[in-house]
Amino acid sequence: MEALIRLAVMALARTGAADMAATARRTAATTLLAIVSGVLATASLGCAIAALWIFTDSRIGASGAALATAGCLLVLCLAVLGLLQLVLRRPRRPPAVSSPELLLAEATRLFKDHKGTLLVAALVAGLLAGNESRER
Repeated sequence: MEALIRLAVMALARTGAADMAATARRTAATTLLAIVSGVLATASLGCAIAALWIFTDSRIGASGAALATAGCLLVLCLAVLGLLQLVLRRPRRPPAVSSPELLLAEATRLFKDHKGTLLVAALVAGLLAGNESRER
């Protein structure tokens, strides 16, 4: 783990602090917007289910409206589970890198392509490591 963090710090030093600040701002903004989008999508789904309940209540009664709403939620649940199964069944490629030079080159390429993600992961790892050392 220390070698990965050392590699990330060395690569970060090469890219410059201004780029790090811009990456951190973009990552924070992306995270915030994704959270807000999830909350709004959940509220939208709740409103749609409530509208379905109100619409069907006058036509098929209270128990029928509850059953229709539960059926729609079950169909949505099964669709999400199907998507989850597709994602989890995606075949994983075994790593083709065997030499340390190729491994370092691949790590550098991944860092260049996914700086924000790796920096957030390094930040979380550092926070966890700091918390573990305080607890002892």
